[in-house]
Amino acid sequence: MIRFHAVTDAGKVRPHNEDTIFADGRNGIFAVADGVGGRAAGELASAITAETIGHSVEKIVGALDRFEANPEWAQRNAVIQILDMVCQEASERVFSEASRLGKKGMTTTVVMMAVRAGTAFLAHVGDSRAYLVRDGLIQQLTEDHSMVNELVRSGQMTLDDARKSQYRNVITRAVGLYPKVQADIMSIDILAGDRIVLC
Repeated sequence: MIRFHAVTDAGKVRPHNEDTIFADGRNGIFAVADGVGGRAAGELASAITAETIGHSVEKIVGALDRFEANPEWAQRNAVIQILDMVCQEASERVFSEASRLGKKGMTTTVVMMAVRAGTAFLAHVGDSRAYLVRDGLIQQLTEDHSMVNELVRSGQMTLDDARKSQYRNVITRAVGLYPKVQADIMSIDILAGDRIVLC
């Protein structure tokens, strides 16, 4: 059993909470979905995304079991493909529900992790993040899908300017914006004592 702690808060800007947490410590599957603020029904988008992850636990666990039995690249890639499939299914479901309800723009970010056999598999869309805490040092594992981050990466904006930009919260990818979404997916080796923060 993985030790974990999960908490969410409405924050200081909106009167309601648009975040949804999925935490399955027994199977080592965790996610944070952050409904995109200011958009229609962000809390519903994040709830649908977490529910989709919950419905996919058996598939994810099956891929993790095969990876643990044979931790070679083919099995590692199979886990990555399953996580991508879950992101695609979530995006299709959120997009479809937004269309059905007439809530165009109902979207969410997500960062998801599955852990097994000394490996953490991560998938993310938007600006929800994963950090690795090891030996007192913190390393950001994911890269924001945001307008300012794209400008920083291309050299058109400095990090300092990005922190102050009025566009710092504008994301370039979100679950549910379209039926398909491009998720960034990776795997990292983890050591005893490592902590991973999803936020």
